[in-house]
Amino acid sequence: MVVLGCYTGENGIVSTTLEDRVILLLREQSGDDARVSYDEEEPGRPLLGGHGFWERLAERTGVLSRRWRKVYAREQKVTSDMLQALARLFPSYAFWLATGITDATNGHTAPATAQTFPERLHVDSPESSAYFHASIELADRLFREGRVNAEDDAERLYAAERTRPLAHWHDSPLAEVAYRLAGTPEYAGLQQLWERREGERAVRGRRIAGKDRPGGRRRTEAVAPGAQSAVLGVDARTAHQDVWDLFYVPAGRMPGNRKR
Repeated sequence: MVVLGCYTGENGIVSTTLEDRVILLLREQSGDDARVSYDEEEPGRPLLGGHGFWERLAERTGVLSRRWRKVYAREQKVTSDMLQALARLFPSYAFWLATGITDATNGHTAPATAQTFPERLHVDSPESSAYFHASIELADRLFREGRVNAEDDAERLYAAERTRPLAHWHDSPLAEVAYRLAGTPEYAGLQQLWERREGERAVRGRRIAGKDRPGGRRRTEAVAPGAQSAVLGVDARTAHQDVWDLFYVPAGRMPGNRKR
């Protein structure tokens, strides 16, 4: 039996570090490992993978390719600008990047290359991803159209802060710009994306609960640990699980006996 070591931080044992998670994300996107989520324009290809990956990543994030390579090789730590760039480029992974856990029911998943726990679901939510990206673009517009100097720390923070001078909260100086943007077609489109996301979320919830699952059948027989799987390449330890299982289900607990 192989026992893996654990990193102990100031507050106790830490499951993974930020650097670990960034490397796993880059490993997925570079195509170094098999993926389950692909770019719609290039089916069967990683979103950014293939020849020129590091250059494309630099172009999409504004972070030099050599810095990404150094993080991937553990030659430097992840910096705040790198983390922010990844979270904005892959908002469905942002929660996992920051915390090391997922909230897959709500579209906060992890790369296919990442072992997750206590949740194990890796199926992406396209509607959630679209909603996250549209929200990021509108948040950027708020500051652009509010003419906030992004290079001035004091001005930027002032524009982002709500205050409570007396008994009630006052919105930031950008409140009027926010209401103006709320009347735009893009904001209406965001609300429509939210509605579609909620519809998909209901379908997602049913599948997680074991209803209306697409394709295939769940194996009903348990595979003994260490036994050779009947299907080439299948991990015998997890062969009894369905791709839509949110949680880990011990092999001895058959589908009819699950507690959901």
